[in-house]
Amino acid sequence: MASSKRTHLKDDFYAIGALKRGICETNSFEDDLEAFLGIESLSFVKYFTRLQVGAAVFHSRLYKRTSKRNTFTVAYRRDGSPSISYGQIEVFFKAPVPSKTSCGAVVVPMSKAKQDICHRHTLLGIPVSHIIALHRPNRNMFVIVPLEDIIDVCVYIEFSDSRVNYAAHFPNHLEKD
Repeated sequence: MASSKRTHLKDDFYAIGALKRGICETNSFEDDLEAFLGIESLSFVKYFTRLQVGAAVFHSRLYKRTSKRNTFTVAYRRDGSPSISYGQIEVFFKAPVPSKTSCGAVVVPMSKAKQDICHRHTLLGIPVSHIIALHRPNRNMFVIVPLEDIIDVCVYIEFSDSRVNYAAHFPNHLEKD
């Protein structure tokens, strides 16, 4: 990451690349973000497409340089809840407002489907909890997630002939392709 411009946001969070001010390319989430931040205009909000948290790098859907991997499907927590939600990051933001958070992600949520890939591993007999069946994302619905509530990047598995897709948590983040 030495060649990329990094901007410290808070704690161990860094924006990678340019922070662009003003209206984002995909502004259908404008009302949701204004309501969350408690402001009337997004003109001073800065957007960015890549986030580094420790050694992990997250991309948003608007990041166009990576097309082979999907690192914008994430697991996150909502409003301090212990349950895990899933979604796809549209874009990250930094806002100069004294609200409960000034940095976060605009996320398109994906609701959990009732079916499982399998309840227990056939040979080992242990529960399969790292692969979650999800409904396709609804691109007209957005949630705002503070950066510290993003838990993990997930592998997103999409099938053209299925009504559900799957998100899988990585077994570890140490091995590379």
